[in-house]
Amino acid sequence: MTPTIFETNIERILREELEKRGYRKGVDFCCQFPLRFSFILDFAFYKQKIAIEADGLFWHSKPKDRKRDGYKNYILKREGWMVLRFSEHQINDDVSKCVDQIERVLKKMKQ
Repeated sequence: MTPTIFETNIERILREELEKRGYRKGVDFCCQFPLRFSFILDFAFYKQKIAIEADGLFWHSKPKDRKRDGYKNYILKREGWMVLRFSEHQINDDVSKCVDQIERVLKKMKQ
């Protein structure tokens, strides 16, 4: 499958694990999903309103960026989205645990 234009390394790792488990990009989830309020979600299971953010150290370690992340979480939750954030360390250390968590949330939503 062709990579997303703005895909970071950790986004690629997460996407590949999702696809390995049978989730289809463009069908089950989207990458770089544009949302109101000038936000772009790294991944979105849009039917279930699950936002997944892959927080790289470079872009999410500064106080200004963390403040924007908090605001983004607030807005998303207010709009009915569930937000799952995974750090670069979590993804690099064990991406399967990250996707396990995503699958648990998806399973809960089906009940």
